[in-house]
Amino acid sequence: MQKWLGFITLVFLAATVSAQDKPPEKPWASSIGAGVAITSGNTDTKNYNLSFATKYDPKTKVVFKADALYLRGSSDGVTQVDKAAADARYEYNLSDRTFTFAEINYLRDPFKDIDYFVAPLAGAGYRVIKSDTRNLTVDGAAGAEVESSSLGRSSSGAVKAGENFDWAISPTSKFTQKVTGIWKTKDFADALYHFDAGLATTVAARLELKLAYAYDYKARPAVATVKKGDSALFAALLFKF
Repeated sequence: MQKWLGFITLVFLAATVSAQDKPPEKPWASSIGAGVAITSGNTDTKNYNLSFATKYDPKTKVVFKADALYLRGSSDGVTQVDKAAADARYEYNLSDRTFTFAEINYLRDPFKDIDYFVAPLAGAGYRVIKSDTRNLTVDGAAGAEVESSSLGRSSSGAVKAGENFDWAISPTSKFTQKVTGIWKTKDFADALYHFDAGLATTVAARLELKLAYAYDYKARPAVATVKKGDSALFAALLFKF
């Protein structure tokens, strides 16, 4: 009920915003979003999410993109979700389908006993599918990682594999999906996996309504009592600029 209340609230807010002229295509494309769900009664719950994404694509050989997401949720005054994630990537196209890149990944999740996890990496990728409506990319990278938990600070070499897919279902709707895995070279059994999928629909010239799902899995938490996996389903209203 809580999730649907937040979704309906976003739809109502979107409906109250009048459409604007479609902005001209430009190298920078960014968006900022927020979603809120509040219920009361036998159980008082509050959930909200904040997101930011930006991409610089001058249609040459270089592309820069970055995004960030913050999730927080509580029930009867007890915090149940408090997660922040961000990444930034610089790509250089070697050909129409191949590219190299350098990126940095960040995660903070106290409920996984992760004060911070930072991984700077560099690698290469290949566009398996490239079209106006569908794109499928795979990539691999190597670098380092630094993690802080209740056991202290640790560092190691790191390797990463990833897959990204997007599908423009219609001129106003788009599906996105992403899977990544980062392994520590000191102990390959200590890995961090991430999956997310989302469906965004344009409700006005600069507004999108997005429903998303995210799942994170830490194969070897710092403390044995910490759950390895957790997921989140949320809705957000995105303002594009």
